[in-house]
Parts: sequence; C-alpha cells; structure tokens
Amino acid sequence: MVVRPSAGDGCEFDLVFVPEEEPKRGKNRLHLDLASRTDRHQRQVVEQALTLGARPLDVGQGDVPWVVLADPEGNEFCVLEPRPEYSRAGALAALVVDANEPAELAEFWSARLGWPVAASHPVVVTLRGPSGHGPAVEFLRSADVKSGRNRLRVHLGEHPGPAVDPEGNEFA
Repeated sequence: MVVRPSAGDGCEFDLVFVPEEEPKRGKNRLHLDLASRTDRHQRQVVEQALTLGARPLDVGQGDVPWVVLADPEGNEFCVLEPRPEYSRAGALAALVVDANEPAELAEFWSARLGWPVAASHPVVVTLRGPSGHGPAVEFLRSADVKSGRNRLRVHLGEHPGPAVDPEGNEFA
C-alpha cells in the first residue's frame, strides 16, 4: 500500500507499506514519529489513533513527553509533543531508524537520498530534505541487534530490486 501525503503536507516521499509474512519479533528498527502543533493537538492525534485501533505501548521509554503507541499489527509509532524543529514537517515529523552507528548510517542514506545532514549528535543524526519542509530522517543510537527482516522498509523508486544498508536494513 502506498500512502501519499497531501501536497500541502511537505512530505517529499511516499510511504510504502508492504505486508510482512514473518511474525513480529521485538521492536521495529524503523518507526514513524507523528508531529503535533500544541499539547491539545497531541492529545487529539493520540485519541484519533486509539479510535482507529492503536494501543498504548511501553518500550521502556519511561516518563517522556511523547506518547508511544502500536498500530493494530503491533508496529510502534510515536506522537511527539510540539517541537520547534518539526514546525515545518506536516503530520509526519520523522522516519526514525535505530542504528548502531548513527553517523555512518546517516552518511549512507544522505548519499542515497541526496539529503544533507541537518544535525549531528552522538545519539542521533538527522537528515532533512533540501526544501526544509516535510519529515526528517533520523538515525537514533541503539544497542539492539537486528534480527530478521524489517517490517517497515524504505522504498526508493529509482533503485531496482531489494538492497540493504550497512546495518542490514532492507530497502527497495
């Protein structure tokens, strides 16, 4: 299934969801962060997600200002509190990728996407599209070891066939 955000949303790529036959094992290495404009808007986004079948999820996040949810198939996503860095993002704030080496993985994806590094910290490296609008792609340090195929994958239309990045994340 291809999800194409509305033209005014600023998202410079389509989201492609492909059913995965393998059962879900552990936390996904890729997840979506949804943006919110105000605290009230964050609550509304969470309520809408719950109405559509999402459920609250504890992935060990502790007491944080964002809300972690799982879709009906168990895929994690977050509804972020309002953050200035996502004010031009639209509904999708970021595609977040767990990474053992965020800087190295960001370098690989920067070359593939043609997106520059917008921010670099030891724990997270952020790529932002050239327009400055739409979602970021963030590489978040994680000690988790990849096992099995990713349930969520990036799809790059111009590249034939499946491929993997330096940490084994599949893309097409």
